[in-house]
Amino acid sequence: MTDETLPENDPREVARARPLDLAVGMSKAFRPWLWGLAMVGAFVVVLLLGANRPANPTFVDAHSSSSATATTSAAVFPERKIAVGASCLRVEVADTPEHRAQGLKNRSDLGKFDGMLFQFDHTVSQTFFTMSEVSFPLSIGFYDEAGLRVDAEDMEPCSGSNSSCPRYGARAPFKVALEVAKGKLPEGPLLMTCPS
Repeated sequence: MTDETLPENDPREVARARPLDLAVGMSKAFRPWLWGLAMVGAFVVVLLLGANRPANPTFVDAHSSSSATATTSAAVFPERKIAVGASCLRVEVADTPEHRAQGLKNRSDLGKFDGMLFQFDHTVSQTFFTMSEVSFPLSIGFYDEAGLRVDAEDMEPCSGSNSSCPRYGARAPFKVALEVAKGKLPEGPLLMTCPS
């Protein structure tokens, strides 16, 4: 008979795993999944931050809460002669969203023009005008597709922003709005050309 005894430090004996060893082993096994989740999370954050930005940060439309950022000189607006009743007026035409947003802001007067014509591609009813950054009083007339005046108002200067200044709009749908010096809005229908 042989006496077989195992030494005290038998290599066949299994050492117990400590909690830290388990955590390290688990993290190695799930590392690709963790990286994937981190990348998806970062992508979602970028999307959410980007969704909060305006599509075109340089454009501010006429009913926005902020003001236009740049002063536009009178030379960039097209000019036209229009008839309102018996009067022939020389006006600047604001026929793009950027021009309509700028309007008569940051000017001291109408200059060599009788007014500014705000022309839209289609009939509108929910467009509002403000006197933000306009330093002189105006009258505004609103005209439908046929050129008939559907509403008119006097507007006072406002040194605040679009969101803090009074908003002016027509009580009926319109296609064209005409701003002139306060009290100078002629009576009668609007024609897009002056008779010769």
